[in-house]
Amino acid sequence: MLAHKTHLVSKSNPLRYMMRNPIPSSRLTRWILALSEFDIQIIPPTTKKSQALAELLAAFPTEGSDILNPEIPGEPHEVMIAETELEWQLFFDGSASAGKGGLGVVLISPESTIHTKACKLMYGCSNNEAEYEALIAGLELAAEKGAKNLNIQGDSRLVVQQLKGEFAVKEPALTRYRARAQQILQRFQTFHFKHIPRSQNRYADALATLASRINDREIGKAIITIEAKQQLTTRTPCLSEDQWIKDTKARILGGKTIDYKLIRHFHIEDGVLYYKSPTGVLARCLSKKEARKRLDEVHDQICGMEGAPLARRLQ
Repeated sequence: MLAHKTHLVSKSNPLRYMMRNPIPSSRLTRWILALSEFDIQIIPPTTKKSQALAELLAAFPTEGSDILNPEIPGEPHEVMIAETELEWQLFFDGSASAGKGGLGVVLISPESTIHTKACKLMYGCSNNEAEYEALIAGLELAAEKGAKNLNIQGDSRLVVQQLKGEFAVKEPALTRYRARAQQILQRFQTFHFKHIPRSQNRYADALATLASRINDREIGKAIITIEAKQQLTTRTPCLSEDQWIKDTKARILGGKTIDYKLIRHFHIEDGVLYYKSPTGVLARCLSKKEARKRLDEVHDQICGMEGAPLARRLQ
């Protein structure tokens, strides 16, 4: 090695480190003296990326690789053309207020043809039910127009995530809506859901708001035709005013099974049902009729209908 020049490939320069050390140790000093007689040159390694891999595969070809068939003279090349249909854009939104709700749908074809639909829900419903009604109406409209690939967009995170399978359906009333939507989705070749902010869904939102606030006598007379839509299925009849109190007491006292969750939040004393707050305060459960009566009494006392007027009490 004394007669040849030595190339050391290394990312660091150990010789430079040893020579620049101001106070080398005894072992380090012996190494410096031992290596000083050799002609050593430090070469940093170069980066080998795709070119090194290509050269390796060219030098060592794999066995059993497929050999390309020679072209037949005079025969045209076989070309496979995949016919792909562009996506339809579906925007849906539902609106529910104290009265009846409404839904709005905007369907845009690949040729930018816009189809709209608005329906007034002729029954009381929650906002989530109105969103599902809008989605179902939009899917039926897209299937009617012959759409195959669908991009569904809405501002209801709950509905979008439930259809994507990321959220569970906890409300029994929404189970039938999701089942109906999944049944209609089978008519399309491809579809995907996307949650968008309300600002990007303002056209469907405007249709839903208009449909929910229009009078029943004006249905079909507006510039945008608004149809009347009945409920999907028969709703479960509501419990009477006192029925929920009786059911809660029965679940706590009677039967073979006891609902321990209700025991933590409710308490029965002398046959009267009380709600137990987190701080331990008991509040008696009232029926709807009795609650209205108590609210009127409290309102009269505060606003001065009974006793001294409110203005004098404030003085």
